[in-house]
Amino acid sequence: MEFTLNIFTLNCWGIPVVSKNRKERIEAIATYLQKASHNIVCLQEVWCEKDYLYLKDQLQKQFPFSHYFYSGVFGSGLCIFTKWAIQDVFFHQWPLNGYIHKIHHGDWFGGKGVGLCRIKYNDRLINIYCTHLHAEYHEDDIYLAHRVLQAYSTAELVNLTSSPADVSILAGDLNAAPGDLSFRLITQLPSLLDPYTLLADHDQFAKQIGTSDNINNSYSDPKLVKLCPEGKRIDHILFHVDSKYEAQVNSYGNPMEERVPGEPFSYSDHDAVALELKIKPSQSKPKRQYSEEKHFQETIEEAIKVCREATVTITKSKKLFLMTGGLIFMFLLGSVGFWPNNIMTDILKIIMTGISFYYIIMGTLWNKIEMNSLKAGLTALENFYKSRNYKIID
Repeated sequence: MEFTLNIFTLNCWGIPVVSKNRKERIEAIATYLQKASHNIVCLQEVWCEKDYLYLKDQLQKQFPFSHYFYSGVFGSGLCIFTKWAIQDVFFHQWPLNGYIHKIHHGDWFGGKGVGLCRIKYNDRLINIYCTHLHAEYHEDDIYLAHRVLQAYSTAELVNLTSSPADVSILAGDLNAAPGDLSFRLITQLPSLLDPYTLLADHDQFAKQIGTSDNINNSYSDPKLVKLCPEGKRIDHILFHVDSKYEAQVNSYGNPMEERVPGEPFSYSDHDAVALELKIKPSQSKPKRQYSEEKHFQETIEEAIKVCREATVTITKSKKLFLMTGGLIFMFLLGSVGFWPNNIMTDILKIIMTGISFYYIIMGTLWNKIEMNSLKAGLTALENFYKSRNYKIID
């Protein structure tokens, strides 16, 4: 029996205080979803629980089932709304998730990860994975190893849990464009298909622009738009169907208007993505989609290389933190009795003591946590590589 899935995903940019027009945009998103024909909705960056509860209340009629993935200090920001009953729920928080001292980035405080809702529609099981990988922030991309291991962990979760499901959908802000290492890990390991690739030759998709920092979004960075008007396609809906089914892509793209009706701003700093799939019993001999073995091997090798380089960087940062903290501490000890006795010097000594303590903590406890988390991912990658009988790399 045929059935249709209409999936919607959007990074809502719902950061309290920081995000512009957050209240108005959340209300507009709810209004849009009330009228839309989607039956599964995946949202990211819903950082305020009140925003989720507002959406849940407003969408109760259209989407009677929903789940918010609580995690970290602020919550994972991930939530799923569906028209059908949620049978099982699981959340995996990534051990490598940014840095606690990078407060302005905030990823660590969000406790990011990948959430899974297993939906039962009649006698069919549908796995919905919602996720949001770490952003780049800078050209040097100090979070590359973090994002690569997040992608690998996500890919393994999909790979290990998708077998009971008839259809598996991964939706979210991957902060990775097609061709990027993280994107290749996610699509090659569990064999997830990118609908845009399937429809790339169609005229209506020939001018498909990116979902982030494109010329049509009111919140896009003007400097980035000038360099690349079409932006980057980093928000995705990927899918896999069991061999007894086949999927037909009916539609794919951004279903929302460029501006909130009656307002000068967009729904978010990202564009939404919607995918309509027609699922029907397979009429031909089952053919499982696999990436070319050579390309997959190169992807794993590249991921291992990135992680190995990160271990070297972490070791160097440990030495720098400990040396800086130790020098400040020794200076404070050696200067005892030489400081003028007034409130300004007392404040200065307190500040210097705090800085010394910070560097020592970063060079010991935090460095050890990051190194162990990195090693856990690296050894998993190496084990995966060896188990496939690939040639051992140095």
